[in-house]
Amino acid sequence: METEDGGGERRATAAGSRDEQPVIRRLPWLTPRRIIFGTLAWLGLFTVGSIGVANPFEDEKSATAAINYWHVMYLHGMLIGMVGVTILLALAVFELSWRHAWVLVPLGVAAATLLATIGGIFDRNIPGSTGDRVATWVQILSFFTLDEMLVVIGLAFFIDWRARRPGSRRISFAVAWIASISMLIAAIMGHLAGWILEFGDRPAFIGTYARFAGESVTALEGNLVTSHSHEMTVAFMVLAAAVSVRHYAERSQADRCARLRSAGLWLALLGTLAFTGVYVWAGFTTWAIPTLFPSHNGVNGLAMDDLLTGVAMIGCLLALAGAFLARAGKFNLPALAAVWGWFLTILLVVATGYWIELHETHYGAGKPAPGAASDALFTWFHQDVGLFLFPCMTVVMLVTARYVLPKHQWRPSLLAVVGSSVLFAGGMVYLFIDHALYGSGYLLSTAGLVVVGGSFLGTIWWGLASQRPATAASIAVQGMHAP
Repeated sequence: METEDGGGERRATAAGSRDEQPVIRRLPWLTPRRIIFGTLAWLGLFTVGSIGVANPFEDEKSATAAINYWHVMYLHGMLIGMVGVTILLALAVFELSWRHAWVLVPLGVAAATLLATIGGIFDRNIPGSTGDRVATWVQILSFFTLDEMLVVIGLAFFIDWRARRPGSRRISFAVAWIASISMLIAAIMGHLAGWILEFGDRPAFIGTYARFAGESVTALEGNLVTSHSHEMTVAFMVLAAAVSVRHYAERSQADRCARLRSAGLWLALLGTLAFTGVYVWAGFTTWAIPTLFPSHNGVNGLAMDDLLTGVAMIGCLLALAGAFLARAGKFNLPALAAVWGWFLTILLVVATGYWIELHETHYGAGKPAPGAASDALFTWFHQDVGLFLFPCMTVVMLVTARYVLPKHQWRPSLLAVVGSSVLFAGGMVYLFIDHALYGSGYLLSTAGLVVVGGSFLGTIWWGLASQRPATAASIAVQGMHAP
């Protein structure tokens, strides 16, 4: 059996757990754990390849620059694999019982990752344009596979909730379930937008609906793209946080931080419900998301959806902090790294983002203005680092905590803390002090990225090392004697 400490954390995964059982009986080597590490290793190689595709320091110099379709689809290749890993972790951490899910989700992770990455390498042609469309449809198959995983995990949550299985009435269970539903809704909006890009107003009801809504087909497609990207990103973050909280602390019956975790998860739940409703309404109608706290004739102000996503993210931070502090003196570096990465996300995305929005007369939203250079750099930095990299670090740290033996966990965790700190500091220098390419901010940010990358590689290395032949008893003993 798996061992747990006083805070409910699993110290190592024993051979009898669902993580180590074959997905297909005839393939005993194909276990969920190996699929997770295989996916992370493949994504690591694919991410290194992204250096040859696009250097965001060079390619995104303007907040109003046209979107490079190839770069976007390549990024989809990286993100779909991480989303798949997170869904599989949710299946394992919440110990969902539906046996079909334990086949469909692991196989879906492998299939979606391969299709998304291979397609992303070659998918350079915008839908509707002339040229080879094979790569596009390869990626579309990966998107459908992601849909399959989201539907399956949603059904698995429902089955356990209906059966009133242990833990199904926890707030973390509800947050993870709602986040997965929100991601599915965002995926559907993305499919519709892609269909319009490829086929326009065919079939005719698309144009009919657009006219009914009072907008053009092109405007409908643009609204769907915006809602899809914003909702999918934050819903993924909420899912990653809820699964992490469940793993680190939600098994304990009571502790001094239970109320903090509960308050944070309730904020995340309410925020997710709110921003999901906003993005669906904005995606399918002409409704413009209002600006809050406007000034200077409406130039300055905070977009309502940014406020709602910020509430959800802050709630996740509180819940993760409560999970870390609930360990009653048992210091846990992976949990600390997860909390620290989330804290940096709040500083970068929420605090810095709100400041820029409330001072657009200075930053200019890409227009000639004193702070236009900072606004341009913030556009990609908060997205690639704050919304993508740091939440992915939370997922990797969860993999570290769950699958890497305790004596090795400090290495990748410490690298994650140091690397993310250097990256954030370098980003602030690059955004607000030294905008020069290859300047101090650029070099410091790059150094932080390299260290964070080393952390991810460390998790893969030590995770695979933990797979060396060992009995379930020996793994349990290491867990019980871990500091």
